[in-house]
Amino acid sequence: MTQEGYKRKLAAILSADVTEYSRLMREDETATIRTLTAYREVMTTLIKQHHGRVVDAVGDNLLAEFASVVDAVQGAIAIQKEIKSQNAQMPDNRKMLFRVGINLGDLVVEGDRIYGDGVNIAARLEGLAEPGGICISRTAYDQIEDKLPLGYEYLGEKPIKNAVKPVRAYKVLFENNEEKPKVDKSEHKGRSKPVEIAKPSVQKIKEKGAAFKVWDRSLFYRHLWVYAGVIGFLLIINMLTWHGSIWFHWPALGWGLLLFLQWVNIPRKMVFEDKDNSKMRWHKHVGTYAGVIGFLFIINMLTWHGSIWFHWPALGWGLLLFLHWIKAANPSPKRKS
Repeated sequence: MTQEGYKRKLAAILSADVTEYSRLMREDETATIRTLTAYREVMTTLIKQHHGRVVDAVGDNLLAEFASVVDAVQGAIAIQKEIKSQNAQMPDNRKMLFRVGINLGDLVVEGDRIYGDGVNIAARLEGLAEPGGICISRTAYDQIEDKLPLGYEYLGEKPIKNAVKPVRAYKVLFENNEEKPKVDKSEHKGRSKPVEIAKPSVQKIKEKGAAFKVWDRSLFYRHLWVYAGVIGFLLIINMLTWHGSIWFHWPALGWGLLLFLQWVNIPRKMVFEDKDNSKMRWHKHVGTYAGVIGFLFIINMLTWHGSIWFHWPALGWGLLLFLHWIKAANPSPKRKS
């Protein structure tokens, strides 16, 4: 957009809206509007204190921009903590919880208003956040990863309406014991439906301020490239110091087995569809079995002296897996007390 009167800039965008706003208005419009107005004043004050400005506030939504992602996230945390404090004085059915989405993106500016994909993505991330929670994009996460003493839970790649590519989303963990209030799903009827969040298992925070290590497949691929480089180097050394024997395959096999077992344990979509993780555990058992038995087979072939022995551990472990599968497929009924 090059028309006169428009300009572009990079900024952190904060989008917030009220959870269960339709229910709150249906039950008591006057009280809801009064609470929303009071909370908006609190939010506006905290946004200004963190060097941001409120761009728009329509209905239950509030849109703000910051020059810094750090300021935006710290402002969002201050907002959620203050609102939580004020909600503590209200009945459970009248508590007003906000979801917040933050994105760092390129904006189109017209006067005091902002437009563009950066705003759209922030609004969609807000739909992914839990009530009283904060969800940020990968672009925002990259700016604060090592700057704030927070935890982060990787939510995966999320499709964004009208966006070319999915967006990597992260939940901000700013409290050791976060409350997870239940959400009335009916409120989303007639509104843009938030994407269902597939939640991987989360490591426990050992101490306050300890940051989570976000699991990413890229870590495995980095290990794979290091493995290829080191084993290739050992192969060259083996050839240059050739004395009629090959030895580089032994470290290659051992390290390769460890990489395979790491690959088996990479979280997959199945984990999130399997509530009790039984399928995930079964597939990990089978993958580990295949990797170890394959490793023993290769050792048997490389140390061949006219006899096969790898099938004995294969048969024994295979029998245990079979019995485990029978037990999992036919769980014993619980006794009635």
